[in-house]
Amino acid sequence: MEKGRKIIVPAAAALFLLAALHFTGIGCPIKFLTGISCGGCGMTRAYISLASFDLEKAFYYHPLFLLPPVYCVFYALRKKTGERLFKIVTAVFVGAFLVLYAARLADPRDTVVVFDVKSGFLFKILTNVRGLFNG
Repeated sequence: MEKGRKIIVPAAAALFLLAALHFTGIGCPIKFLTGISCGGCGMTRAYISLASFDLEKAFYYHPLFLLPPVYCVFYALRKKTGERLFKIVTAVFVGAFLVLYAARLADPRDTVVVFDVKSGFLFKILTNVRGLFNG
């Protein structure tokens, strides 16, 4: 029973958090707080598009959306593939995500990945706090 509770409680808390973020319109907590999209931004929308068989939209939202499931399989087989190969594949996957993230941040036409610090909650809070002391 104790083992089940160790899994159920964190899972329930995560589901509650996700539901709260979804239903309050916050969406991604990183983007909400900072105004800057994270490297995985668009991934959920890509999977939703894939579920609707809309591959073009899935690739639009996140071109690397197929890598996480592939990586999970590779991770599960890491003992059979060897530690060295596992580290190389991990580095390649992380590098691919970082390169794509940087390219998308630099592209002003990209509407999925954005860099808008002024829309972030933290910026708004700091601006209001600063206004209290300057006003």
